[in-house]
Amino acid sequence: MKKQIFILTIFSLFFIGLISCEKEDLRKATFHLKFNTVTSESSLKSTSVNSIQFTSGQIILENIEFQTESDTDSIQVDFEIDSYITVDYATGEMTPDLGTIEITPGIYTEIELEFELWDQDEQPSIYLEGTWNDANGTANAVTLIMPLGQTFSLEIEGEFNVQDNSEMIAYVTFDPASWFLGEAGGLFSSATANEDGVIIISPDENSNIYDLIKDAIDDISEVEIEME
Repeated sequence: MKKQIFILTIFSLFFIGLISCEKEDLRKATFHLKFNTVTSESSLKSTSVNSIQFTSGQIILENIEFQTESDTDSIQVDFEIDSYITVDYATGEMTPDLGTIEITPGIYTEIELEFELWDQDEQPSIYLEGTWNDANGTANAVTLIMPLGQTFSLEIEGEFNVQDNSEMIAYVTFDPASWFLGEAGGLFSSATANEDGVIIISPDENSNIYDLIKDAIDDISEVEIEME
């Protein structure tokens, strides 16, 4: 099995790997989009007992667009879905499933992948539940509520040889725990909990932490990569 693997780091929001993998049971080149949600525990600052972990919730998208083109524009792929798309954080499963997209074999020189978070009503585009373990080892329930309409885009320039009987897979990994590795994580010790003992991070509750996370997400919204 022959593979071309590109692991592209988009700071702390997600990772994308583009894989071209020959398989005998495939007849045409295809494209697949898959989501990976990180539910493992992440340490904050320099101590392993001060950590955060998100295990459930959902991320809502309203638009996904994937484009590729050759240097001569003789071959290209332009796919877009504009609807209510949910990603289950516990499983990474997407509803609706985008299925398989056929690609014309050839050499592509540009790939664009774009996501837009839900922004049509008061329902938050990011709703996650997890646990913050403080320096004493005490587990504290955390709920992250982010009503964002942010668009994330990745543009890659290079040479990508898509052959017959191959598939290109874009893996998108959401890792929200990494958003707290900086100053936001350090503010947990002074965060306030509601009457049920839950630390809610939203525009209205613990807004100082919310603002830092929102800024971090804004900083990673657009990335351009040129591959040699």
